[in-house]
Amino acid sequence: MSFCLKTGWKQLASLISVVALLSLLTAMWPNGETAVFATTPSQSELSIGTNQTYLPILMNRYDTTLGTPIFGVQTYGNTLPSNKYFEHMIDSGTTWVRVPVMWRSAEPERLDPPKQYNWSSIDNALSAARADRGNLKIVATITHAPEWAAPGIKAPIYDHALDDFVMFVEALVRRYNGDGIDDAPGSPVVTHWEFYNEPDAGERPGDLRWGESGDQYANMLAAVYPAVKAANPQAQVVFGGLAYDWFQDQGGPFVREFLDDVLAAGGGNYFDIMNFHSYPAFSSNWTGQMGTNGPGLLEKANFIRNKMENEYGVFKPMINTEAGWRSNSTPTSPSNEDIQARYVVQLFAQSYAANLDLMIWWMLYDPGGGYQDYGLVTRDDEPVRKLSFTVYQNMVEEMSTTHFTRRLPLAETGHERMEVYQFNDWVKQRTLYVAWLNPVNGNQTQPLQLPTAVATIKSMEGNVIGVVADGDDGIIDGYVTIDVGSRPIYIEANH
Repeated sequence: MSFCLKTGWKQLASLISVVALLSLLTAMWPNGETAVFATTPSQSELSIGTNQTYLPILMNRYDTTLGTPIFGVQTYGNTLPSNKYFEHMIDSGTTWVRVPVMWRSAEPERLDPPKQYNWSSIDNALSAARADRGNLKIVATITHAPEWAAPGIKAPIYDHALDDFVMFVEALVRRYNGDGIDDAPGSPVVTHWEFYNEPDAGERPGDLRWGESGDQYANMLAAVYPAVKAANPQAQVVFGGLAYDWFQDQGGPFVREFLDDVLAAGGGNYFDIMNFHSYPAFSSNWTGQMGTNGPGLLEKANFIRNKMENEYGVFKPMINTEAGWRSNSTPTSPSNEDIQARYVVQLFAQSYAANLDLMIWWMLYDPGGGYQDYGLVTRDDEPVRKLSFTVYQNMVEEMSTTHFTRRLPLAETGHERMEVYQFNDWVKQRTLYVAWLNPVNGNQTQPLQLPTAVATIKSMEGNVIGVVADGDDGIIDGYVTIDVGSRPIYIEANH
């Protein structure tokens, strides 16, 4: 909203002085206070006579230091508005969508230059990046090599086909750089290009991957990196999301040494963002105790970051492109919609604490095909939104304006199985805590004391479930006491 008045020379001079002062104050204003935004009058507004001059806009509670929200979901196939999951994707409040891009769909037969790729399937997959179709930020996972290019769709690329892959990647990134030259329809922009999914899987019949070939993966990154940057200097080369769990020495398919092999071969010079996956089923690899010490995402992120930085001198931002939990039970692991929803809060809270730039919930909808029910919605003809969908929506609302501050230590939580994460929110003028008591399916509660006069407690769905004040426990000491259980809660304290 602007306020308009007529000005002459003297009034104009005074106004410019005010604008300059307000601009200076804006630059000096600390985070968390009311922000004052000043705009310099345009040339037409500086004209004398009866022209209109506009006073600065005063914007209350605006935080210019907030980055892009970290919330994402996984989907497959197309992201067209006609997709039955499209409405749910938009309504979830997600910022990021991860979707595979298949090389073999664009070049099923080897083409001689000049290359004429079939883009239809890829354009449909990346449709949600269009401004008129969601304008979502995309993590595009490049995968599925053609038969002529590799011994398997996720296997290392033949040496003689690597140049073909580089040409495809450069053409793909150019098509989605938004410069208006030979762009995909609607000129969508995609900046995050992930190279393969869980490349650390080892060789298995029918599922060959890069696991035993870390040096080849590093060589592939070295080949595509300059091509990506040539096509779009702002594009980001994303390391293929590492499973980095269920290792071969544990009876699983994943090669423990893969990351070391890539970094030892110099691969750290040829990606911009480190990327891993994290599932609570494997939390004991990182927390030491199955089911009692949380989902393990934070500990796993810290381990990988320390390995890169301390052992190889590689410093990169980090993301997670797969984390989640199912709403159905298995013979050895009971679950339900409420348990799944609790993990939504836990995994995203730990993602903030791990300083991740984004985290993808796997998946938007139940995947089917023999997989468990990891979706936020069902895969029915008319998809049904689960409790986890509501909790995801609410977490976007609660957390997107916050800055992570710290994880409270044992000395403040008072219990070794309690996790409490503190956030500052300058937009809503509050301190926010996210708290729960491990294990995720427990039925106990423990008291938590926090330094505030009054606190509002909200459920993970966003409902107010109580207000507590200093003195409610019979002691006026500057603290409130709150019971924390396995169902995560938000605790809001005003600044």
